[in-house]
Amino acid sequence: MELATKMRPSVSLKAVLVGLILCLVIAAGEPYGVLFLRGSALAADFSTGAALCLFFLLALLVNPLARLFTGLRLQSGELATIYIMMIVASAIPSWGLTMNLIPLLGGFFYFATPENDWASMIIPHLSEWLVPNEPEVIWKLFEGGARGEAVPWATWGKSLLVWGLFMSTVYFVTLCLLVILRKQWIERERLLFPLAILPLEMADQRQDRYLPALFRNPLMWVGFLIPAFFNSLNVLHSYFKIVPKVDLNVSASILRNSVNLNFTPRFEVIGLAYLLNLEVSLGVWFFALLAHLQTGLERMLGWSIGPSQPFSDPGSPSVGHLALGAMFFLVGASFWNGREHIRGVVRKALRGDSKVDDSGELLSYRTAVCGAFFGSLLALAGLLGAGLNLLSALVFLIASLVIFVGLARIISQTGLAYARSPVAAPVFTVNTLGTSLVGPGGMTILGLHFAWAADIRTFVMASAATGLKIAEVVRLEYRRLFWAIMAAIVISLIGSMWSVVTLGYSFGGINLDGWFFNGLPHFAGNWITQNIQNPHSVQVWHLGFAALGAVLMGALTYLKGHLVGFPIHPVGLALGLTAPIYQVWFSIFLAWFFKVFILKYGGVRLYRHLRPFFLGLTLGMFISAGLWLFIDFLSGMSGNRLTVG
Repeated sequence: MELATKMRPSVSLKAVLVGLILCLVIAAGEPYGVLFLRGSALAADFSTGAALCLFFLLALLVNPLARLFTGLRLQSGELATIYIMMIVASAIPSWGLTMNLIPLLGGFFYFATPENDWASMIIPHLSEWLVPNEPEVIWKLFEGGARGEAVPWATWGKSLLVWGLFMSTVYFVTLCLLVILRKQWIERERLLFPLAILPLEMADQRQDRYLPALFRNPLMWVGFLIPAFFNSLNVLHSYFKIVPKVDLNVSASILRNSVNLNFTPRFEVIGLAYLLNLEVSLGVWFFALLAHLQTGLERMLGWSIGPSQPFSDPGSPSVGHLALGAMFFLVGASFWNGREHIRGVVRKALRGDSKVDDSGELLSYRTAVCGAFFGSLLALAGLLGAGLNLLSALVFLIASLVIFVGLARIISQTGLAYARSPVAAPVFTVNTLGTSLVGPGGMTILGLHFAWAADIRTFVMASAATGLKIAEVVRLEYRRLFWAIMAAIVISLIGSMWSVVTLGYSFGGINLDGWFFNGLPHFAGNWITQNIQNPHSVQVWHLGFAALGAVLMGALTYLKGHLVGFPIHPVGLALGLTAPIYQVWFSIFLAWFFKVFILKYGGVRLYRHLRPFFLGLTLGMFISAGLWLFIDFLSGMSGNRLTVG
């Protein structure tokens, strides 16, 4: 869809102010909805459902009413600015950082017992500037303070400021990398960016109508009503038991019950996957099915390269490392294929080459290259100051950045609503170096960094990549957009930290959602102590399978590029079989099947005609989840989780 104009729309102050208000709503509201209401997570994944919900209200109600009664409205560029700010902000409050981080800052102290011996194995390695050092402050985070008692922000302030500065540095580095890669991904490789299509449709102000064309299409509302109906029926069942509940969860055990196939339809995934190239969607579900079969056969034979890897399950460790190797190859190939462009970027940065144009980027190439380099050094210094040795810090930081780039590219190409790294960077670091080289102190710091580098269901770089595609279509002024994005990051960090700490002191963390204040600290602490108590050397089998995954990815990439009609895109190999892929693979298969059928019997014309219906599936899923979350907030009901938990 083209919304381009001759002049680049400016990032207006009005749009930034509206965007900051909505970013604050997301930052403070997501922890409340997930932790206290135990409801749908709307800012936990690449789908950024919270941003879609608020943008839906803005485009369908607020903007048309403002135009009707005042004659003023937000233009396409202003709407795009607001949405970009919201999706970046959505990457921070929950699984992206804050709801993981704050329980970990106190969890190792609170859950230390004589049995787990965390007091001697973990706590001595936690620097005072990384975690609060007052036991009473930590206890009240988990058990709640007295009624009306103020949160001791003076105690929390130092640790939160340090983490905020460190994460801002990491986010800035990833934005610099994105500036370097943007033209290669968007203009040369022409990645599809499916997650940008729906907001662009909702922001379309080309016609002199009060509503965008998408909202005037009956097929969109038909698709919208399908997930809205099932979601509403199931939530109403929790209010009124007389209302029947429709359970769409279906699974089947295969290979002597060694592995389960999940056949649950996810409407939002079906809607987004319909937009994909058939080869890409086939590659995603095909390799997910192969991963199921590989995991099942290994379990049947009783063979494994080691215990289950944190955040790589339900796939086996060999599946996870095959996928990680494939992802490493994908990132390397992306830089190699863009070597001419990157060479030009470096020439522009170092020599000011006038032939290379960087006027249409978030940052000048000189700023991006220097920012990526010096920002990485600053992040490395932070890791060294926390207690990692130089080699461990280097491996961990490089692995984290490679995974960020790899996942950002995959999401830009596949539009997956839910995904995760096949192997977490802290785990890869220990497997690569061995426990003795990392050391007990390093193991503790890696466990603490589970907050942002392990359960990577969303992160700023992937959302910003989608945002840059939106900005490219709308032709936004990039340089001012950078400052809007940084403002969204800062407001989301502040708002989400305030929200999570306040909820802990108001209600007691152990009374909130069980995973964040209970499960994650135990999970990370047990991983640390198990590695300390059971030392191991370099995991040759794990690294061998990673190398094999890179070789397989290279071979499949060669076949895809040299055999005309090769039907399977290799990108699916880099996803492994993590919990999100386990949840969504069948829905991607359904979207692929529907699209094949539609194109075969109706052609491109029918495919385009039905596109609003599938966009409606995605929109209906998130809007109904957000609506019922708001109703639960008003009524006091909790536990109605409609999105992937």
